[in-house]
Amino acid sequence: MKHNIVTFIALTTIVVSSVIFMETDFMWIVMGALGLLYLGITAYGSYQIQTNYFFTSIHKGKKKAVALTFDDGPDPEFTPQILDILKEKKVKATFFVIGKKAEKYPELLRRIDEEGHTIANHSYSHHVLIAFFSTARLTNDLARCNEVITAAIGKTPTLFRPPFGVTNPRYPKALRENGLDSIGWSLRSMDTQARNKYRLIDNIISKLRRSDIILLHDRLAVTTHALEDIIEHINSRRLGIEPLPAIINKDAYVKV
Repeated sequence: MKHNIVTFIALTTIVVSSVIFMETDFMWIVMGALGLLYLGITAYGSYQIQTNYFFTSIHKGKKKAVALTFDDGPDPEFTPQILDILKEKKVKATFFVIGKKAEKYPELLRRIDEEGHTIANHSYSHHVLIAFFSTARLTNDLARCNEVITAAIGKTPTLFRPPFGVTNPRYPKALRENGLDSIGWSLRSMDTQARNKYRLIDNIISKLRRSDIILLHDRLAVTTHALEDIIEHINSRRLGIEPLPAIINKDAYVKV
């Protein structure tokens, strides 16, 4: 892990610097600067999942086609509308669901599955402080989400996306114990901040590249209203839209 390498370099640098600057007025200034630099690198790695700082996530596909992924559902108002659009356009997507919502709306999970889409793990709680959970609590949170999904559709997911895209050194063990692969993204739509569908469409189309994993949310009106146009624009670029497991060459569920 990059984090282990950075930690080793930081500790070595601190030890060497403490010897060099021992009994000087600069020692504590140097120590403080090195400490702040280490914290800054760690914070950046935590909030930038694409750096693979603590563990490796998959951010791009291996094929020309792109994948549509939706986080934070299922939503009783917008998820059905999104499913209607996907069905009309003959597009398959991946839904990273929050366990506590899935538990409340299992019929939506069954519809997602029955219509040929992929269901993946986005944690049970999606707690704002999940990045500070202990390893045991984090492991249990991910396991509980998988249990909810399995109860609804009879299949256990192997794909997971960290809530908020924030990572930490406790995730690797939690992922291993739950048999999960971490999925990031290469194109963040910023739909949570888009003021209208035209801004959202422009943000996606201006950045769109082959093999992109596109991050969207199925709990937003703006995303729902823009989806049909987004699909048409992608098709006009002749990239194609395929299921996430197909473009990353991974199984979506545990084999039985």
